[in-house]
Order: sequence, then structure tokens, then C-alpha cells
Amino acid sequence: MKTSPASKIVSALVLSGLSLLASPALGRAANVAPKGHVTRQGEAFTFSLRFLGSVDAGRARLAISPPTQQGTGSVINIVAEAEALGLAKAISGLHEQYRLVLDGATLLPRSIHLQESGWRMRTAVITLDGKTVDLVITRPNGEQRGRMTMPTEPLDPLAVLLSLRAMRLHDGDKLDLVVLDGSAFYQGTMEVVGREELATPNGPQKAIKIACRGERIVNNGQKVGRPPRFGTVWVSDDPARLPLRIEGETELGKAEFVLTSFEPGRKPLPLPKKVVGINERRADTTPEALPKL
Repeated sequence: MKTSPASKIVSALVLSGLSLLASPALGRAANVAPKGHVTRQGEAFTFSLRFLGSVDAGRARLAISPPTQQGTGSVINIVAEAEALGLAKAISGLHEQYRLVLDGATLLPRSIHLQESGWRMRTAVITLDGKTVDLVITRPNGEQRGRMTMPTEPLDPLAVLLSLRAMRLHDGDKLDLVVLDGSAFYQGTMEVVGREELATPNGPQKAIKIACRGERIVNNGQKVGRPPRFGTVWVSDDPARLPLRIEGETELGKAEFVLTSFEPGRKPLPLPKKVVGINERRADTTPEALPKL
């Protein structure tokens, strides 16, 4: 199943190098609201999408709610929206809505609802339980159902985005994980390349540069032999780990996803007590010495 341009916005964090109701400048401290501004309950982000360095192609916005009680645990609700702009809008009329429910303790996805309109009409309802994923894809010409089992608990790109806050991200560290992009799965690796100052729409920001690689897989993690996808993501070098910029190659050439604004919530989202679905390989961890014979 092909992925839409809007799906690439929410998947770019891991696979293309990263989805979306805020106006304050990113340059403000992440835990300080503008004077006279009422702090919102949850976090909010806006992004712009450009192709070939200068062609404005779309925008996206994301809102993350604080954890709410559900049964014996808690959940985090995320609402994202993406739309094409300019010529891209005239050609495709693309508009996408993305609703995600995360487990409040582990940040593992519980359910995803994707609705796509414009030149392509599609609805995807995805339910996740550990390593098992149930998918229902509905198009004008019919419905398709499937069940997949992955080698590790799959995460959607936004779950990865939030989980980065719980990782140390030292230079040379690597993260191995399975990423769910719409109805497609990828075996992904993220490697911390280093630190640098990044020019952003709101001024220079200290950033962590992460190289990303993803290989398409199917049931039980079997690779399908397609060329891997590469990209780069820069997150802020602070506890917020904001996705400042993402670069990746697409069918239309080089794409850039840029964070244009961020608004913190009243309280920061709690970090997971245990990160699930991500294998962290620390650069300074050396194998234990072998016993002498």
C-alpha cells in the first residue's frame, strides 16, 4: 500500500529523516508562556513542508493532550492534521486527519485513525496490542483487513518523537525499532551523529543531529528487499527534544519539514517509566571482558 504525502509528514521522524495549533515563537523557553497568554493544557506544534529547498508544499499541525485516566491506566490523545498548499493543493486537494491514542505509561500506540481526502480517498483504522497489529483499510472500491505480528512492539512516528525525551542521545548512540507508517512497517535505526547549531525560522537553536534508516518489512519482520529509506532529523538539545527540522528524499526530490511554532502545555508530559519497543545501543558501552581460560 502506498503512503500519502501527508503520511510522510508524520513518518519523517524515523523514515525520511519525523504531524499538528500554536502561534508562539519557538525561540521562547519551552516552559514559559508568552505574557498575558493562557497556557494550554497540552502541547501544540505547527510545521511547514518544502520541496527542493524553496517550494512551499504544505503545512501540518499537531495537538497532544495530557494523560487522562482510562480503566486502570491512562492514555494520551493526539490529533494531527495536514494539508497541501499552493500548486500542490490545486493538483491534489490533499487533506489528512490523524488521530492517535498512546498508552500513558509506555507511549506504545493503542489505536490509530487516519482519514485521507482529495485526489485519494482512504480511511485506515489500526488497533495495536503489543506486537500484534490489526488493520482495516477502507477505499471507495472496498475494504481490506489484515493482521500483522512484528518482532518488537511497533511505534508510530509520533510515539517515537515523544520517546526520544526519555533517551539520553549521546553522540554515537543508536536506537533500533519497528516503525508503523500508515499501513506499512519498517525496521528502523536512528544514530546520533553529533551536536550543532541549527538555523530555524525563530533563530539559531542548539540541536542534536540524528541519521535515520528504514527498511520495509512485512509479517514477523521479514524484509521485502526494497531499497532502504534515509533521512536526517534535528531535535532540540534540551529535555523537550523538539523536532526542529527533518530532511529526506521523496519521489519529488528533497523534502524539508520545519517546525514553525511550538506551545508547551501546562505540565510536561510524564516520561515513560520504561521505554518499550526501542532497543538502545549506547556508544560507550563495551562488552564485558571474556573470562580467561
